[in-house]
Amino acid sequence: MAESRRNRRRTTDASSSSRPHPATIDGWISDQEKHADYVHFWQERQIMAVKFIRLDFYRFYDFQFPDLFGVQGLTHLVEQKGCIYPDLIRVFYFNLRYRDRIITTKVKGVTIILDDDVWTNVAQLTIWDDAVKVHLGVPDFNRLLAFQSFLRHPEHQTNCRQLLVGRFKVEERMIHYLIVWLLCPRATNHAQCSEQDLLLLYGILNLIHIDWPTLISDTMLKAKKYNSYHFPYALLISRILEYKGVSVEGELTQAIQAIGTRIGETTFRQMGFVARGRVIIHKDDDHQDDDNDNMDAHMADPIQATDLADVGPFQMPSSSSLTMEEHFANLSKQMEDMHLAQQAHFEQIYEWQQNHEEYVIDQFNDLDTRLGNIENHF
Repeated sequence: MAESRRNRRRTTDASSSSRPHPATIDGWISDQEKHADYVHFWQERQIMAVKFIRLDFYRFYDFQFPDLFGVQGLTHLVEQKGCIYPDLIRVFYFNLRYRDRIITTKVKGVTIILDDDVWTNVAQLTIWDDAVKVHLGVPDFNRLLAFQSFLRHPEHQTNCRQLLVGRFKVEERMIHYLIVWLLCPRATNHAQCSEQDLLLLYGILNLIHIDWPTLISDTMLKAKKYNSYHFPYALLISRILEYKGVSVEGELTQAIQAIGTRIGETTFRQMGFVARGRVIIHKDDDHQDDDNDNMDAHMADPIQATDLADVGPFQMPSSSSLTMEEHFANLSKQMEDMHLAQQAHFEQIYEWQQNHEEYVIDQFNDLDTRLGNIENHF
């Protein structure tokens, strides 16, 4: 029955225009007066990198967030995969409109309304009566206290201006990663925790029913408004187009491969996590070698990660200290640690630069909007 209703809906939507719509701008956008605007300002807009997750993989490692996502009704949304239609996604955003609290768009002659039907049947989200627009604020919410509660070692937090996620607990770090890549995706500044990120983390961890349809809609409208933003939700939009009966024949199609898009073991290794059996911990909290400290008390002092000018000439280890194999193993580990520290440092610098650039662009966009409002007023 559900499938037959879906087919009837697709047929009704797709029949809104009897003439064929080719896979060109003439077929994408009915109003020819808008073609020049689309070609000049929208045709090359970037689409955000697509990612998906398999929650059972993280259940194996005893993560709690798969169940938390289940409480939020997010399982289908975050595990969604398939092909995407880049050109049609851009047209979707080009025609996106918000009026009288209703979001609509039009693709290849098919009018699409982002209503409960779309959210429940395509995104498979739950529409709760008690849903909270958490991303817009929570009463008595203290962002610094919330941020500190997510840290592995809150006593080490000294910089209250840059809320970086590198010191997060493993569970909170993974949830934040999924927020900025899947739930409320952005193209840059993933290492920084915004106030909206904190609010969503807080809501998920405290089992608050979050109004995800409103959050997704607001994120879409924001991406349309600012030219610096990449278009998010490519997978979801592609499934909406199919559900609404938009013809995809002849359209540019991109298949989503598991490599590079699935959020898995490589992801938490890049975050500095290591697996110990069925438990994931941060590498800085990995003390598995501490039991051997007493046995190795005679070991030579480790090479310090200091200025290379202070390092003396290389000396072969004596037989009274380390074997050559042990010495080179230690040296290799120290060099790897130095490389990881250097890489993390460069990543923080890059993220700061991206954050600053994004902030400046947002300020200019906001100024442009204000000037436009002033002109309209007069």
